[in-house]
Amino acid sequence: MIKPFEDPPQIGEWCREKRLGNGGFGVVTLWRNKQTQQAVAIKKFHILQDRSEITDKHCERWRNEVKLMTETVQNDHIVRTVDVQPRAFIEELLRSSANGLPVLCMEYCEGGDLRRVLNRVENCSGLREQDVRDVLRSLRSAIAYLHSLKITHRDIKPENLVLKQHGDRFIYKLTDLGYAKALDKQSLNASLVGTVEYIAPDLIYCDRYNCSVDYWSMGVIGFEIVTGVRPFIPHAPITRWMMHVQQKKSADIAITEDNRENYTYHTEIFAENHISTCLRKQLERWLMLALEWNPKQRGYVPYSATVAEGTPPKSVTFAEDSRPGGSTVLKIFSLLDQILEKRILVLFSLHDCRWIDLEVTPDTSMAAVREHVYQLTGIPVDEIEFILPLEQKQPRVGSDTRPYDLYLPELQSGKPMVYVAHRASRESIVQRDLKPRIPKSITDVFQNIKVKLKPHMLRQFIANAYYFIANEQRLYVLLLDGVRNYGLTLNDAIARRKEEIGRMNKVVYGIVGGVEYHKLTVSHTRDALNAGKRIPSASFETASHQWEEKCSRVETNVRKLAEMADKISKRYESVLKRSRDALRHALLQEYEQQDYFGLKTVEGRYEQTRARILEKITNEKSHMDMSQAVYECLKRRDVLLRDAGFLELQRQLLDVRHEMQEIEKVLEKVVELTEKYKRELARLTLEHQDEVWKMLSSVDANGQAVTTNGTLSNGGGTPHGPCIADIDDMVPVFASAKTRSIASSNGTPKFLLGGPMTPLPSTVTNGSIEGHHREEEGPNVDELIAANETLIMTTNDLLSDSLLILK
Repeated sequence: MIKPFEDPPQIGEWCREKRLGNGGFGVVTLWRNKQTQQAVAIKKFHILQDRSEITDKHCERWRNEVKLMTETVQNDHIVRTVDVQPRAFIEELLRSSANGLPVLCMEYCEGGDLRRVLNRVENCSGLREQDVRDVLRSLRSAIAYLHSLKITHRDIKPENLVLKQHGDRFIYKLTDLGYAKALDKQSLNASLVGTVEYIAPDLIYCDRYNCSVDYWSMGVIGFEIVTGVRPFIPHAPITRWMMHVQQKKSADIAITEDNRENYTYHTEIFAENHISTCLRKQLERWLMLALEWNPKQRGYVPYSATVAEGTPPKSVTFAEDSRPGGSTVLKIFSLLDQILEKRILVLFSLHDCRWIDLEVTPDTSMAAVREHVYQLTGIPVDEIEFILPLEQKQPRVGSDTRPYDLYLPELQSGKPMVYVAHRASRESIVQRDLKPRIPKSITDVFQNIKVKLKPHMLRQFIANAYYFIANEQRLYVLLLDGVRNYGLTLNDAIARRKEEIGRMNKVVYGIVGGVEYHKLTVSHTRDALNAGKRIPSASFETASHQWEEKCSRVETNVRKLAEMADKISKRYESVLKRSRDALRHALLQEYEQQDYFGLKTVEGRYEQTRARILEKITNEKSHMDMSQAVYECLKRRDVLLRDAGFLELQRQLLDVRHEMQEIEKVLEKVVELTEKYKRELARLTLEHQDEVWKMLSSVDANGQAVTTNGTLSNGGGTPHGPCIADIDDMVPVFASAKTRSIASSNGTPKFLLGGPMTPLPSTVTNGSIEGHHREEEGPNVDELIAANETLIMTTNDLLSDSLLILK
């Protein structure tokens, strides 16, 4: 049976689904159209059991809200009204409306309200930074808009901020204008309205107030969404609350009470939060304006201070916004705009597990970022390495990279935009023996574990305990993610060398083919000239010996060069394989879904203790459950950071990196020598041809020697330059063991090609890893074919070079 003034369950195609909540003096119900699936929130005047309580004042407020919502207010961050068809549906609702009052048809905000968001266990110490920005931006837009219409809301609280789905994210919207009041120069209301926890003090102690009461509510909500708690002793009764808030200075933005009834006034936001340090410091300035006790100064700054900042005074709408003589200027909105527009680059140091953030502008340089990192971590500027996560569009940080471009506004909250590593570290990527950062409230309880905590202190303790455990979970996942990105960056750098290694092999084997061709030329020349016996025996033997000696010497050096190229290729393939194997390590598989610290169990413990606080059944052991959870977290943390697999994974990546650095040093030298021997081989070919022609022109038709300026009969050396130096003398890395030792001490590459290779450990669980290719493998047929192909190409190059030199 339907009660009087109760809506029927169905009207035409519209079905009543559920009650969404109560407003100032209205009840909100969800209705859905069965045909179109359109959902609307219908707000009706709240039916009181005692009809005599419905006064003309109530009716006036209700009509005021309906009028404001339907005729005046239009803002993206204020819940909008909708036109519901058919009209018969609205008329049927009006029949069951008290006193014939109108109904309010609004868009359905399916995300619930901000209070529901704040009540989630993961938000007990505040929201993530992106959510904080969204809430403040929405509040600023809605309140500034209402104030521009000379309307004060007077009842801003989390329950009146609802979430509307917009694509893949939610938008916060202000609702419930039941207490909204139009203000003009002289219109000030003296009645106490709004929720006590969020109303300004002047609504309690003062007979008159203005729109600055909304600034106070914004400040309280702003502090709560950052820390999870209201700023001023929220557990205290109204009289004690008023007494302490009245005593606070302008710089004080919070007041807390300890277990012994000692009060502390705070000028900073509590350390247990999820926002960046840079944003926190900026918001502290804004909260000082919003939470000013004096309503005449609330939201304003001295005019001289505004000029000093270089910011022109903002034009205001209200007459009371400008003080006599222009001494102050309204900044509550413009300052918040400036804060929310700032780009804050968020980094995470793998070396010491530390968050780093700084404001970046188009003019900020990477040198400034490096200096900032150095100041916080102590890592020398030259040894700071930036690792970009996969979300970054840029492949790497270069000399021309702008920090401004590394800012990712849509990055999933809780992830850094850049990772920081210590380039000089050889033992581990993550510093050993990292000390946990335990909140002070936890250490205080541990030092006096048997003391019974008062309800407000117990609430703070369990919130900070959950924050600490959840933060340790988050930090460990970030370490794994950072190590994975470190490995991906390393693997990418190694893979990019593959083409260069291939070019080196092609040229080296081409030179080997050129040497073989030169040997054939020398042999053919010797046989042809010796068969004709046109050159005197002494001169010919001397020249032939010099040709063979030079050819043998260059062949020896080029063969060593080819051996080096082979060993570089083998080492390179080994390093590339091991870097890829490291990325398949068991620790790097689905780590983001792992619950390393039993967070689900901790959530249950937290909810149970919070329920006991609400039911007022706490005792001296109420905090022991969460204390045990913190103790278990610390033990688990030590096990994870000292895990042999975790340490070995880091060593493996660092060893791969170090070996690749040595390969790159030798590769650079080999490429340099390759070009040098290519030129030397061309010069040797020209010298040989020149000497043959001179020998032929130095004898007459009868085979008698002819004296010339370039006579060879004395067995002298080539006039075109000295013999080619031995490669052992030219490249220290090819020299003898003793020579290599001396060269190594002088800073030359320590990577000894041709020497024994030290296998690197691997912790990959998917089977054993071959640390290196076998050096005893037989000849590679593909390489021989490639060598023959490059022989022809190199011969053509040598002939072309020879012709150019002759010309």
